[in-house]
Amino acid sequence: MKNLVYIYFIALLGLGSCASQKNMEAKPPFVIDHPTSQKWVRGKEESATGIDVVLPITQIMDENVSFQHLYFRGHVTTVKKEIIDGKQFVSAKITIKKIPRPDIIMHADPRKEVGNQPPHLKKEPIAEYPYELDNDEAVLSYIENDGKKVKYTKISKIKEKQPLLYSSKPRN
Repeated sequence: MKNLVYIYFIALLGLGSCASQKNMEAKPPFVIDHPTSQKWVRGKEESATGIDVVLPITQIMDENVSFQHLYFRGHVTTVKKEIIDGKQFVSAKITIKKIPRPDIIMHADPRKEVGNQPPHLKKEPIAEYPYELDNDEAVLSYIENDGKKVKYTKISKIKEKQPLLYSSKPRN
């Protein structure tokens, strides 16, 4: 009988944890067609890298939709709505900053290498990333005209373009 109580308690906790995940909207008030992502790398080794995500909106049923955040490949970023040549887009820029490496003294005499610091392997925790997504999936959060509740929709089949590699040479 005691084991039955423990099993019931564990099952109850398991079901309760599912409620903490954010519900996805099956029919959002917009249609996104042919979403793309593109990595970019700056020329210098210690520079930042990042990913640009572009979500073309082909239909929008409610003009009062306010787009909030994009969850993509372990990152959360704000998005902005743009209109280019009469077409609407939601775009996000994810910047991944690289930590500059300190100078390291390499010498045949080990006593001259005393000031070298060991590398820091500590990773930054991802702030509130509640989704398990594939590499070509993202979650877009938005608020409809009522302005009260944040809603979420899953975007699949994000096509990855060729990376942009910026030159490290200064332009003349």
